[in-house]
Amino acid sequence: MAFPDDQAARWALLGFGLLVAASVLTGTLAWTGAALSSSVIGGLVFPLWRHQDLTLAMNRVGLLLLGVLYVGFFMPHVALLREQPDGWRWVLFTVYTAMGSDSGAYFAGSAWGRRKLLPAVSPSKTVEGALGGLAGAVVIGFLCRLIFFPRLGAEETVGLALTIAVLAALGDLCESAMKRAFGAKDSGWIIPGHGGILDRLDSLLFPLVFAYYYAVTARGW
Repeated sequence: MAFPDDQAARWALLGFGLLVAASVLTGTLAWTGAALSSSVIGGLVFPLWRHQDLTLAMNRVGLLLLGVLYVGFFMPHVALLREQPDGWRWVLFTVYTAMGSDSGAYFAGSAWGRRKLLPAVSPSKTVEGALGGLAGAVVIGFLCRLIFFPRLGAEETVGLALTIAVLAALGDLCESAMKRAFGAKDSGWIIPGHGGILDRLDSLLFPLVFAYYYAVTARGW
């Protein structure tokens, strides 16, 4: 979306993104640090090659590094979460709760939506829909607790569900903001009728990253 006509930048983004993703999957801090450092160095060298327009080149460095972190760093957290003890339960809990938030927001917004949430970013989203998303996440969160995590406390379940719902909504809004800023209808074309992969994962990336670090720290893995 950021580099529709710049093949060099697209290849750089793809290369550094894959490098960072592979390093994250190793689970080794040193490899991840090396991959991120290489991406920053490569990004800063980029304007030296495009020195004819340094302002544009430097602006694109920020976009390139943002893309590497947003996609290359975030997406592998799904695999990291899955590989932990009870990881598959956490993945399903997070995905289903985020989906419950999306569904609650859709139905509440369709039935009672009046006040626009952020019309400049997403004209269809409403405050009432956002509240419905929180309620939907809590309902599905308790259902997932019953199936996957009966040992989770009620207060912890509510806190997790609300956090996942907020992060899912923010992820969706952030991707909508990027598409509007770049003048793109979809993030890609790889899934016919649905756009790019990011269009399907935008509301899941933030919650899955949160779930991984929450499970590793708060749950004491």
